[in-house]
Amino acid sequence: MEDDLDELLDEVEEKFCRDDPALCQTQGDSSHAPKHPSDDHGKHRCRPVFLGGSSVKYGVGTLVSQRSCDQLRCTSCDFRVLTFEDQEWDGSCDYLFLRNNMPDGERLQARLRRSRGRRAYACQCSWFSAGDLADLSQQPQLRWVCGKHPA
Repeated sequence: MEDDLDELLDEVEEKFCRDDPALCQTQGDSSHAPKHPSDDHGKHRCRPVFLGGSSVKYGVGTLVSQRSCDQLRCTSCDFRVLTFEDQEWDGSCDYLFLRNNMPDGERLQARLRRSRGRRAYACQCSWFSAGDLADLSQQPQLRWVCGKHPA
């Protein structure tokens, strides 16, 4: 669990360093430098991260393969993102409902409805329903990242 959290924090730090390198410049301290991709020891990360309906295959997403990530984690609540095939969130789903019922899939069914071809996603603080392939970077309200796929 500690390793997962460290990797997640490293990824967030790497994103901030990429967006504003001046924030990450430290004098003589290499411990905060972004990791080189070869440091992942056989694990793969989606770049970019895609979400999609139930017709979109799971796997490592790339610009070429365009697969839906099934290893999503939330940087806000630190929960793994759950998915529900051929379902979508109904209009009554809200933050408090997820906060009280996550990660109990059976209790979450109360706010899910059948919808062929769609896939419902949720962590403890956010939810999303996808039909077509969607780039996660185009959903700024979602603080989800790929938690790395096994080799």
